[in-house]
Amino acid sequence: MPIGALIHDMRKAKQWTQVRLAEKLGESAGRADGSPSADMVKRWEREKVIPGPFWLSHLAKVFAIPLAQLEAEARLSDVKRRSFLTLGTLVAAHGTLAGELVSSVAMRDPGPLMAVQTTHGTDIVIASWTDKASTMNLRRWMRDGEAPILRVNAAGILAKQPGQDQAFEIARVLEHDADVRTLYMTAVTSRVCALDWTTAGRVVSTPSAYAQQAHFLASRFSAEALNPRDAGARWCSSVMLRELSPLIGWSQA
Repeated sequence: MPIGALIHDMRKAKQWTQVRLAEKLGESAGRADGSPSADMVKRWEREKVIPGPFWLSHLAKVFAIPLAQLEAEARLSDVKRRSFLTLGTLVAAHGTLAGELVSSVAMRDPGPLMAVQTTHGTDIVIASWTDKASTMNLRRWMRDGEAPILRVNAAGILAKQPGQDQAFEIARVLEHDADVRTLYMTAVTSRVCALDWTTAGRVVSTPSAYAQQAHFLASRFSAEALNPRDAGARWCSSVMLRELSPLIGWSQA
């Protein structure tokens, strides 16, 4: 549940107004000035602002719920806000690098795509700029590139092309290329679940070790499995849901 909705529902469950919740938080924090304001509570609930660590700790206290739950929802809400940026905003943030990579793809130079795994935002920008000839280059590198990082970068860009025309081929590569599958699934898990790369890799390799978090993780992958902009993320999320589903009842037992 998004952090804003969680705060709203917990407040309603206690039959508090936004003013009353602000007062409770001020009392908990020992703030003589009565902060935060009711307007700040409203902005939290609408997710115009994500509460920081200080107020999360006091929200957990006044609502009597685990701080870890609030922290997890706050991280995911922040990631969600950033992941729904418009293409124009993404171009502003990633346009320079994306432009350089688009040029290298057009010139059939795989070198830049072998340097480092590209980000989700960069892939979206590149995918929106690729032409037919570049798409053919990316398809060849995805299937036969000499390095796993080249193959996964090519797959990641193709997976985000408008129209999703390469979805079937991407699914086939992810199914049969273990190195690409591991890199792609780790990237998706890191982004969707707001985890660092190392932890995301552990979730992918050993889901059973995260039985206590299975419900939380599955809820994230359930949403990503419907992502209309990333065929690879849909495939990876479906696989993770398959691995996590037997653990959900156990994790809540």
